[in-house]
Amino acid sequence: MFNIDLFPQALKSDENGQTRSCLLQQTTMGESVTEQELWFAYPMNLPMPEDDDCDSYLLATLLPAMQLRAAIRVHGSVSHELLANLTELQYVWSKWLPERYFLIDIQVDRIRDQDLQVESAIAAFSGGVDAQFTAYRHATGRAGYATRDIKAGVFVHGFDIPLDDTEGFNSAVEIATQVLSDINVDLLPVKTNVRALWSIDWEEYHAAAIASVLCGLKRYAGIGLIGSGDSYDVLLTPWGSHPITDPLLSCGNFRIIHDGAGFRRSEKLIILSSWSIGIRNLRVCWAGNKHDKNCGHCEKCVRTRLNLLLAGVDNPACFDTPIDSSLFRFMVLKSDAVRIDWSLIRQEIIETGRGLEWLPYIEKVLKRKSSPKLSGLFPFGSKRRMWVKKMLMRNK
Repeated sequence: MFNIDLFPQALKSDENGQTRSCLLQQTTMGESVTEQELWFAYPMNLPMPEDDDCDSYLLATLLPAMQLRAAIRVHGSVSHELLANLTELQYVWSKWLPERYFLIDIQVDRIRDQDLQVESAIAAFSGGVDAQFTAYRHATGRAGYATRDIKAGVFVHGFDIPLDDTEGFNSAVEIATQVLSDINVDLLPVKTNVRALWSIDWEEYHAAAIASVLCGLKRYAGIGLIGSGDSYDVLLTPWGSHPITDPLLSCGNFRIIHDGAGFRRSEKLIILSSWSIGIRNLRVCWAGNKHDKNCGHCEKCVRTRLNLLLAGVDNPACFDTPIDSSLFRFMVLKSDAVRIDWSLIRQEIIETGRGLEWLPYIEKVLKRKSSPKLSGLFPFGSKRRMWVKKMLMRNK
């Protein structure tokens, strides 16, 4: 059994920005102690929470602590609303995956009951379909009564782009800045080590990690939008970002909204197809050697190409080469979530008649057995994972 103590640190500022951090002290029953630092680096001139405000740190720590069965002691302040939400969130994950996530105790030095919420919203932004759709439909008023005033998209270095790839991230930021400026939305680049800190399934953890980053901007905006992956009619459960769990990542003065689940990905792309600079600069790839562009042949790239075909967009400029049958030859679907997406594409092709020439290839892919999950053998950010990626790219 573990105990995890969270010790908030003083804000550090220099010419590169400002960093909020927390010392994580893990103690085992044998009294051995290990210490790690959790940090978030934000741009300069943005209002930051008080140093003892631990909402972001607790959001980042909860699921890993539940996995370790570790009680948490926060040596700082936490919003009462967040503590109530995380109580419920624990019940959700312990029911979804009772063999992996366990109910734990949380103790806090100071509970904040009254927090002032500021106006406007920010949105998690990676350049992908879901992020672009959320930014575009709110910035252009296409969300109806649900439209939020988005001040900025938040692009995180350390999530799909590893911290050691500064060149790739800077290039991706430059492209994303141009895209968002077209709809009068700023881009805020943020760095964090939250993903590299824990050994946890990213598919289950990513929304909590995103919320921990966005929450640190609570004095800049009062709402954080996380673009949906699945639509309401095909929700995958359990999953890290979900209409049930995302709102439970909210605190007293910062609300998390799960956005866009009324649309399937092909439907999102139909709306995005009128935004030429967005389509031209879609960034969906995580498997390629260059993190600022799409490789064009990984599973996610091929899936997105098919979604674009269904949306009436043939061979967009975000991919260097046209789609062809060789892309399907060795395609293996690695998870139930991905298999559902491919099944939906097959269904939509049959219903709409668009892209029928690719249907036999899709059906062959769906019939192939899934490969074993290798995230444990090749963890994100590891030298072993990077070496394997380079070897695979070299053999293409």
